Amino acid sequence: AFSASSPHLSLAALVRNRDVYCATVWFLLYQLQQEAPRPKRVTCPQEMESRPKYYGREFHGVISRGHADELLAGTEAAYLIRESQRQPGTHTLALRYQIPNAESRLEAIHEALLQLPPAHYETLRYLMAHLKRVTTFERDNLMNAENLGIVFGPTLMQPPEQSALTTLNDMRQQKLVVQLMVEHEDVLF
Repeated sequence: AFSASSPHLSLAALVRNRDVYCATVWFLLYQLQQEAPRPKRVTCPQEMESRPKYYGREFHGVISRGHADELLAGTEAAYLIRESQRQPGTHTLALRYQIPNAESRLEAIHEALLQLPPAHYETLRYLMAHLKRVTTFERDNLMNAENLGIVFGPTLMQPPEQSALTTLNDMRQQKLVVQLMVEHEDVLF
């Protein structure tokens, strides 16, 4: 396991230094999520007669989930939009995301964590240890590491002001990083 340089910090020190380090924490965690690959759109090869107003060539019309998976196979990160077969008029985002090496991903997260100021490192370590304990009661509270990543990701990894579309795209990465920190808390901290 990894250790921080200053394991004994008081709550008063954390509160006193909050304003100084707040921007740094968000910036470092945001930088980490930005290094993840961005999905590319899979365009429809034929022209669509009735494409929804807000979609471009990534809209494929009515296709099955299996066919969407075939179109997305073999790519590191890709997406398309299809019309649901079960509920006509409802559109579904099909997304394939493959992250090449889990070990290197954890190493990158650990390196980013080591760059945090000691007070923030300890606070995050304590929070992740607590969230890991929360997952032990998943049967009762339905909070697994993925769900905790969804809840805490946008708060812990708040990016600078951006457009709504960019923020929605970043939420997936935020969830993943927080999920990994919860799942591997004993190794990362």
